[in-house]
Amino acid sequence: MGAELARIQELLEDVNKSLSYTGEDGKVIHLSEVFKMLPELAVKYADLAARFEELEKRSRERKWANVPGLEDEKEKFSLFKAIYAIGTGDWSQAQFEADVFRQTRDMATTPDSSGGYLVPTQAIPELIEMLRAEAVIFQMGATLLDNLVGSPVEIPKQTGGATAYWVGENEALTGSDPTLGQLQLTPKSVGCLVKLSNRLLRMSNPSAEQMVRADIARVVSLAIDLAALRGSGAGSQPTGIANTPGINTKAFGTNSPNFDYFFDMEYELAVDNALRGRLGFVFHPCVKRTLSKLKVAQFTGDTGGEYIVRPMDAAQLQAFIGYPFAMTTQIPVNLGTGSNETEIYLGNWQELIVGQWAGISILPSKEAGDAFAKNQTWIRIITDVDIGLRHTESFCLGTGVKNS
Repeated sequence: MGAELARIQELLEDVNKSLSYTGEDGKVIHLSEVFKMLPELAVKYADLAARFEELEKRSRERKWANVPGLEDEKEKFSLFKAIYAIGTGDWSQAQFEADVFRQTRDMATTPDSSGGYLVPTQAIPELIEMLRAEAVIFQMGATLLDNLVGSPVEIPKQTGGATAYWVGENEALTGSDPTLGQLQLTPKSVGCLVKLSNRLLRMSNPSAEQMVRADIARVVSLAIDLAALRGSGAGSQPTGIANTPGINTKAFGTNSPNFDYFFDMEYELAVDNALRGRLGFVFHPCVKRTLSKLKVAQFTGDTGGEYIVRPMDAAQLQAFIGYPFAMTTQIPVNLGTGSNETEIYLGNWQELIVGQWAGISILPSKEAGDAFAKNQTWIRIITDVDIGLRHTESFCLGTGVKNS
């Protein structure tokens, strides 16, 4: 019996030696010792995972902390209940909405003198998500800075860099400093007028409210989209890419678009060292139609009618122009002297900054227009935004693009 135990002991020692690792420091680590540590490591891992989950949870909650007391209630806000209560003065069925307005008004520096109410974006967060989904500029990667306070909001940017010089022995270097500038954003109001039947407001149907919210987001996002691309900067309108001084431009000369022009636009950014970030094109659907109809014969003189690329789906077109793209019918197709031109935009869309100040102003009226006769409530909804380019060199505007 003793001999058998000794033999088993020898076998175990042989196995232990074979399951060993010698580190760079010459220390021998037996895997059997590692196996003994596994239960302890499992406990430590579980504790670490629990701590990480708690940290992540706190991080998610913190982003709603701008409005005290609303962290756990943000999904409860009802736009219909709020509007009905504002119009009737009866807040008995809208206690939470009353608390939202009360806390927001306490923080507001300039309450609406005409009786409007300010709803923080935290109370209806999905409105922001719908706005992003509808707007082409956000699909391309534009930067949204929401819940801004104060005016103007200043964003630093570098406008010039240091300069390097070759010098001889014991010669002094010429001093140079990077130059800095600032992008200023100031609130500009954009909104819409919504007409609702009083019966619908009283019912406070969730699906109907969702439809109205989506419609509001669509209208507002389209207005922001157009302003970001072509805003005039005059009056109360932001300055869009097309009217921002200093951007790159490429004239198509009233010619139909082809791939050469896309490469020329890319080159304009490349020579400015701006060919980086979330690059992409934005244009009217007519541009894709023209590119899809390009045939080999147009460039080779052949008589065949073979298309350059077929099928010209989104993936194929992106492969040919080199970058993602988005289309919007808000870009005009009746520009130029012949009223048959459009535009193409190329840029690093991260450099397009959209600032949104906290809150959406709501002002209902039962007397505006023919609302009283039709038993309606008209709601004016306004939010404050501004738009700017952090670096003008990051964008190129193709003009004189023939719509054919």
